[in-house]
Amino acid sequence: MCWRSRGVTLVESLLGVALAAICVALALPSWRAALQAQRVRAAAAALRDGLQLARMQSLLGAVAVRVCPGAGCGAPARWEQGWVVQVEAAAGGAARLLAVQAALPGVRIDSTAALRGGAAFDPGGWPRQRGGALLMGVWRICPWPAVARVGGRELVLAAGGRLREREVREVDCPAAAPGRSEAAQRWLRVLPTSLAVMSTMRIIRS
Repeated sequence: MCWRSRGVTLVESLLGVALAAICVALALPSWRAALQAQRVRAAAAALRDGLQLARMQSLLGAVAVRVCPGAGCGAPARWEQGWVVQVEAAAGGAARLLAVQAALPGVRIDSTAALRGGAAFDPGGWPRQRGGALLMGVWRICPWPAVARVGGRELVLAAGGRLREREVREVDCPAAAPGRSEAAQRWLRVLPTSLAVMSTMRIIRS
């Protein structure tokens, strides 16, 4: 018996491409959500480590240590742009840099007003404001742009210097695109798949 092999037709190829596009469109949101969730956890861990380093160094060295957003203390910056940990300058001296955190893509870090300029720990490990009062506040780390079904994390700094981490619901994080309706966002997500299917059906009918 003789067998003849048959090649793949154009219609079969286009159907395969359309099915692959549908699979990718279905998997992409889950992959993006997992990636953004990991970025949020990593940013929260990095900020927690920086604050704990500052407090530990203040206790061990009996010095004042400050954590500031941006490239250095003094210039206004946002926390997702990174931060520095440095020993406060003594009289007539210069600040000593302990650690530098690079910018963190894919997240947005907001804080209460008292923490926008940084957080300082005195030689006893107590968080202090510029005027000397005890410091407390909250950092909120959220995915940016926002992703469906992905919440954020909060770091809560107590007046005694203790840090506590907790989850943040998706609805408590800032929206990705103000003014764009959820229906419009859904349409933009399914548009590539819809175009692929429509093109395939048009060729099959012709």
